[in-house]
Amino acid sequence: MIAYTIIPFHLLKSMQKISIVIPVYRDSLVIGKTIDTLFDFANRENLDLELIVVNDGGNDGGADVVRKKIRVHPSIRLIDRKINRGKGFSIREGLRIAQRDYIFYTDADLPYLTEPIRQMLDLLMHKNIDLILANRELSHAIEGERPPLARRITHWVYSRFVKLFIPFEFNDTLAGLKGMKKRVAERIVPKLTIDRFSFDIELLLAAKLAKFNTHELPVSLKNVGKSNLNILRDAPQMSKDVIAIAIRHYRGCYK
Repeated sequence: MIAYTIIPFHLLKSMQKISIVIPVYRDSLVIGKTIDTLFDFANRENLDLELIVVNDGGNDGGADVVRKKIRVHPSIRLIDRKINRGKGFSIREGLRIAQRDYIFYTDADLPYLTEPIRQMLDLLMHKNIDLILANRELSHAIEGERPPLARRITHWVYSRFVKLFIPFEFNDTLAGLKGMKKRVAERIVPKLTIDRFSFDIELLLAAKLAKFNTHELPVSLKNVGKSNLNILRDAPQMSKDVIAIAIRHYRGCYK
């Protein structure tokens, strides 16, 4: 593990510019609060925040909630797609248009709140790290709420299944928070093809093969929200996607 010291952002000379991408799908009940929390965090830490919200075909009024927030926060960018294409597709859309020096993506319910984003930004700015992923399994990430048992079992099985086909060390690819330098997104996003929940596997593999420096940050769950992942519906597609990633890898598509 890399030892680091958090530097208060109000002591920095210049305002740091960050982008945060949030995919939403029928998340109208939480997205408004999440937007308020993120801009409060940005104001408190002296951050210039570009917030990119991608509505992935949700029809519950979530896009209208975001439009109302744009009146207060003009730096919000909304992609309102009428057809559901998947979480991976939505995050790729957001990463492509993100303009700031440091880019993050997280879930609509902000499951780890904002402190890990602050820690990730500090590491990206001051350490030789290009991409950071949240990890709920590290030994000292022990406080906070626990997800439902079914979700924990799903995560364990999925992590072991992935390692059967793809040679990398990450064991918590589904945690809904990752951060990277802009040059990482610019280089690897054009190589990505997976539209749904296995998107993170492909992104991390492409980053590793591009020899970007990665780091795992211990996090604890602060907010157990509604997951859009349905194991009975999504497991077959996730398995197919993992195998497709493995085939593309052995064909050299990510080099």
